[in-house]
Amino acid sequence: MSSFNTVTKIKYTERTSEPVTLNEYIVFQDDKAKCKYIVFRFNNNVTQQLLGMQFEVCQYNAENNLIEKSVVAYNQFLAGAEEEFVPKAKLRVSFACSSISVRLIQAAFDRFVWKEGEYTDSTYKFDMFYHDEVNPQGDGADKKADKGKKSKDKKAKREKPEKYKKSKHPFILRDATARNIAKFPKVFNVIAIILVIAFVGVTMYIFKKDTKKFTEDSYLVRIYDDGVAVYGYTGSDSNLVIPKELGGYTVKKIDSGAFKDSKISTVTINCDIIIADGAFVNCKNLQAVFADTKYEIKGNDDAFRNCPKLIIKPSWD
Repeated sequence: MSSFNTVTKIKYTERTSEPVTLNEYIVFQDDKAKCKYIVFRFNNNVTQQLLGMQFEVCQYNAENNLIEKSVVAYNQFLAGAEEEFVPKAKLRVSFACSSISVRLIQAAFDRFVWKEGEYTDSTYKFDMFYHDEVNPQGDGADKKADKGKKSKDKKAKREKPEKYKKSKHPFILRDATARNIAKFPKVFNVIAIILVIAFVGVTMYIFKKDTKKFTEDSYLVRIYDDGVAVYGYTGSDSNLVIPKELGGYTVKKIDSGAFKDSKISTVTINCDIIIADGAFVNCKNLQAVFADTKYEIKGNDDAFRNCPKLIIKPSWD
């Protein structure tokens, strides 16, 4: 992906009572390539895991006229209970887009599905109990009436209720699993729940441990002091722009050797940053480093050691 010369974080002020709400979105803009991407930061307001969601995005130009409407779907696990999250995928929008509005269409959680303001809880309604729901019999019900309905009841058991017929919608993920669990004795259900909780706990621990480092726009970054530090670059662009944020985190540092032996020509720094000793060592094609913000260069010239073409560089604090 090309380097972005403009990165803007925008707070989303429209508040709703929906189970998933948009807190803010980040706009990455490349004027040269005439492209624009948006990264969303949502919040799961429910005390259950969010398994998938679908929402509508309306794009508006500078005159606040609608220029495009699209539907975005994420069908994999997104967030834990009452957790803020950033989906990995970016949404490409029109270069003329000046603002957006977001409307939640559907969200699937552990035990219910929210759709267009309606909640559907199918966790505790299983096929084996369907007969009791359709043809309830009180303790004093007439035995003859019960006997006369046996054939109808058998037919009802064979036919699945409308709500359990297979759906093509990607959000209904747990219906079949829930029905099968109900057929086991309670002790097996308890054991299964304990194992699931243990598995989720271990998975989340490993996930958090592994996500201390990640890749964003070809930059290799790691969590650093409530922000991120750039420790490498895998892209091919020669004119780089170090943005204020990567992956929703503030960029605070360029690690030693981050751009070692790189073929980059220019670097523009758009954030307050620390440049470590040897960060740009052996950059034979590097000609200029621009910075309009506060910065600190560790090791003086050692940060740009063996850069023979470097003409313009910031002075160090």
